Amino acid sequence: MKTLQTPYLKVDTKNGTAYGGNQAWLPYKFLKGMGCGLISAADVIFHLERKENITEAEYVSFAKNLWKWYLPVIPGFGMNGLTLMMGMNRYFKAHGLSYHASWKISGRKLFSRIDQMLSDDIPVILSVGPNFPFVWKKEKLTFYAKSHEGEYFPATKTKAHFVTVTGRDGAWLQISSWGKEYYISIREYREYAKRHSSFFVSNVIDIKE
Repeated sequence: MKTLQTPYLKVDTKNGTAYGGNQAWLPYKFLKGMGCGLISAADVIFHLERKENITEAEYVSFAKNLWKWYLPVIPGFGMNGLTLMMGMNRYFKAHGLSYHASWKISGRKLFSRIDQMLSDDIPVILSVGPNFPFVWKKEKLTFYAKSHEGEYFPATKTKAHFVTVTGRDGAWLQISSWGKEYYISIREYREYAKRHSSFFVSNVIDIKE
């Protein structure tokens, strides 16, 4: 399995240890519903700044400042990949981090680039895009959990959602979403992007040092 070189963020909450952040912790209803891009950005920044374990209160405080100064989440619309990319670049520049973010890699090169970022110890913000061009459709991508025996089973479904890739196990991407560890089938992601969405909106934030 290909993983990050250093441990991924763990957040201490009243309900136990979370695997990365969770938009449900955020203070406003629209952020709870549309703050997934903000959470993915916060997770990546914490990792790049080598913070491996924090409290929920510390996480929320940081995420609120990130939203206020760098990553606007628009009620009713949320945040798209370009807005996320630009906000992260503003943060990198303001805080002296030698990284640069860009949006969109060709579907053909997408997963090899994910592998390279993981090898470079950079978590990957992945978009499960909206249905496109028919945005009113209700097609969703399945997220899987993994049993102690190593078997994958369906856990939830979503669309129009940012997650953070933390590893790759063959045909599966290990991800953080809603403070939990899930897995995405690469085959199913490709099929979703081609049939129900588009690689223009189902793609990654490409971060290079």
